[in-house]
This record gives sequence, C-alpha cells and structure tokens, in this order.
Amino acid sequence: MKIERRDFFKTTTAAFALALASQGKAMGQNPKKSSGELRAGSGTLYLEGELKSGLLKLEAQDFLDRTDHSVIIQSRLDSTDLYSAMFSYQKDLTVFAQFHDNDHSTTVVVSESDDPKIGRLVVLNDGGIPQIFDVDKAKIMDADDAKDIMDVNGKAPDLVGTRKPPAFTWRELESVFGSDPALLAFMRGKKSTHHPHEKDKLSEMPCRILSIVPGSTLCLVWRG
Repeated sequence: MKIERRDFFKTTTAAFALALASQGKAMGQNPKKSSGELRAGSGTLYLEGELKSGLLKLEAQDFLDRTDHSVIIQSRLDSTDLYSAMFSYQKDLTVFAQFHDNDHSTTVVVSESDDPKIGRLVVLNDGGIPQIFDVDKAKIMDADDAKDIMDVNGKAPDLVGTRKPPAFTWRELESVFGSDPALLAFMRGKKSTHHPHEKDKLSEMPCRILSIVPGSTLCLVWRG
C-alpha cells in the first residue's frame, strides 16, 4: 500500500485555514478473533480481522509531537481500498481528517466555536464546495450513526458524497479489534474507550464524529 503523507499534509494546510477562518463567526456485540503485529518500534501497526462484510486488513502509522497527533490508516476490505487519515492540533482543538474509498474522498474538519457547547463542522466531498455547520456537542455525543449527526438547525451534513464505503460500524471495529494486544501496545496505553467521564464528554466530540463517518477506521486509534 502506498502511504500518502505528502497529499495528506498538503491538504491539511488548506483545510485548517478554512476551519480557523470559520471560527470567528456500549459495544453490545460478541467479541471476535483478530490478529495483530506491532512493527518498527510501535510506530507501525498491522491488523486483520473478520467483519460481517468481509476480511479487513489495515496498516496504521502514527506521529506524535507534544499536543499534536496524526494517524494514517490504509486498509482493504475485499476489493475496496480504504484510507483514513487524521491530524489533531492542540489536543483536538482543531482536527482535520480525510477518508477515501477507491477514487473518491470526504474531507472533514472539526473545530471549536465561540460557544464552548457548540462545535464547528466543515465537510467537503471530492474537493467540492464546503458544507459548514454549527453542531451541539452534547447531541453529537449521543449519536451512534452518521444519520444521527445534524447541526443546530436540524440540517444533516453529507458525510459520504460519491464514496461507496463498506457496511461496517465503529462498534463492530471495536468488537473485533479493540482489545487486540498489538493495538493496545501501539496506543501506548492511551486508547480511547469511547465512554468519557461526564466532565470530558464534550471534548470527545471530534472523536465521535470522525469515528462514525462511513468507512472510517479512526475509532481504533483515537487517544483518550
């Protein structure tokens, strides 16, 4: 698989500019077996496991620098190539993510607004016109599916565009891979449980949105 760091970080710059400018205005499934291998001194992770929709093989690389964190995950489920990448600035103050399946993409930027209870969501499909939304953080944290995500005016963002992601959920990914020893070692004891304490609940809003974007594998590597 080809690692697309150059394109990812190039697009990050443009997306951050858009996001920062806009600021001014559980599991419930039976556990399944998976296999994992930690490579290159815990910097690269390989996992494979059986989902309802087929065998998923993924390779993840992460980059840490104080309060900034980035992850690139390339995977394949049957004949579909999947790509999930994320860059978190200042402990999720602003988070940029890209999702690809085969030749189509969705770009998402999640950031803060002037109201601590409201977040800012920017979505672009295949580099098209940005969709910009204000979202209630508490309601987002109650969402369990992409169709549950709506802005404060009841408008739903298009988190798929022309992509055709396979049918799996973040809960299924957690059921199959969440307790894999290689994944836990890769996360250095910092893996999110997706069940934050009440005082931390609103700050986990970016994780919830980016975990339930269709085709996303980011739930597995979110730091808690």
